[in-house]
Amino acid sequence: MVNILRVLKETYRGKTIARTLFNLEIGKSVKNIRGIIIDLGGGFKPSHERFLEIKTEKIIKVDINEKTEPDIVADLNEHLPFPDSYADTAFLFNVIYILEDPVKTLREINRILKSGGKLFITSPFVFNEAKEPNDYWRFTSEGLEKLLKESGFHDYFITPSGERFSAVAYLISPFLFFWPIKFLFYATSIVLDRFIPKKLKLKQPCPIGYFIEAIKP
Repeated sequence: MVNILRVLKETYRGKTIARTLFNLEIGKSVKNIRGIIIDLGGGFKPSHERFLEIKTEKIIKVDINEKTEPDIVADLNEHLPFPDSYADTAFLFNVIYILEDPVKTLREINRILKSGGKLFITSPFVFNEAKEPNDYWRFTSEGLEKLLKESGFHDYFITPSGERFSAVAYLISPFLFFWPIKFLFYATSIVLDRFIPKKLKLKQPCPIGYFIEAIKP
């Protein structure tokens, strides 16, 4: 069940319902992580860090934009600057849609992960264009499965984030100028999502996006 109080706090911080639902899923699912974590394209002080409760040797931040103060400046469309079987975990949060060739990048992530290492992804679906500086893709759950399999990940879990009502709330949020009104729409949409028939969610899902956990063999 979604933590409405957390939604309230995040709305006050200026976060969208899409970002908040993704981060809540991250907080729920990314646990008991140890070792070396590589955060790919996370940007400057990413909001998901507030939701993580992990013990780690170090987090290495990688980004193409020097202004985000990454540990390593690198283009995620190119060869990743790490040796084989280097990292225990990789994050790819709200990045996959801006990659020129997602399979190429996912194969690189597979390469740098240790056996049994985990990759966590958030991927938008019902989402406005967000050019950073480019925006190429919106993947269905089947599309994500295809990407993962082609990249060498065969053990994975794909979880929808939000549904029709929260997706609508996200799309109209730019027209809601005061954060209390946004929160009211967000909270209402989250409740209404729960009343969507399970059969419809399974047969014709329409989430804001997907949260993925994939494990390297």
